[in-house]
Amino acid sequence: MKNSTTNLLRFAIVTLFLFQLTTIKAQKVPLGNGSYTTQHPGADSAGRNGYPSGSPQLSKSAIGKPVPTNDWWSKLILNDHAGNLFNYPITMRTDNQGLIVSYIPWGVIGDSAPIEVGVTGLNASKANISDYSDWTVTMDWQNSTHNFQTTSGIGMPFLYFEKASQDEARIKVNGGNASISGELLLVEDASAGADFVFYAPTGSTWTKSGTVYTSSLDEKTTGPWPCCLRTHRMQVQ
Repeated sequence: MKNSTTNLLRFAIVTLFLFQLTTIKAQKVPLGNGSYTTQHPGADSAGRNGYPSGSPQLSKSAIGKPVPTNDWWSKLILNDHAGNLFNYPITMRTDNQGLIVSYIPWGVIGDSAPIEVGVTGLNASKANISDYSDWTVTMDWQNSTHNFQTTSGIGMPFLYFEKASQDEARIKVNGGNASISGELLLVEDASAGADFVFYAPTGSTWTKSGTVYTSSLDEKTTGPWPCCLRTHRMQVQ
């Protein structure tokens, strides 16, 4: 009786081992000298690496695409708005009215808001991700009849803005000195000695009201209107 029990226990242990081995093998796919798993490994003993909760906040072209959770902009997938978005060199933060643009060589953005970019009347409760690639991401604000988008790329000193046809571009300057030169809106010494230049399409005009600058962008609706960061004093043409 004792031998039968021992043999049965050994058989159960071997069967369990083979089952686990088969399961582990099924989860791993060889690739060159390494491999990757086809199943989420789960959280570790410290509770890290857990599967993200909720649904990704995506719109337009991003819907249905695999979502990266380890990129510099990934917090916008889960949160309505996010700060400390560093694409290096530009620092950004989203809010209901659009995008806060700054330059912070070190530290965090906090409540700093030297330049606010959006469209007149925009009050969106969240900024979705509407498209992304290996290098760039497009943030998307939508409410009522207003739509505003910003495309940014890692390591790029440029931002590209787009608006709905009926919307009016709006830039609020809270830091630095702003001046208008034709289609250009130049904000000098906006943050940490950095300047920002906003380029409207040829023929556009900027209208100033206090610290707010607006433009219909010559009623052009195709193509982005860019912003350039310059950290050294140089001529803008």
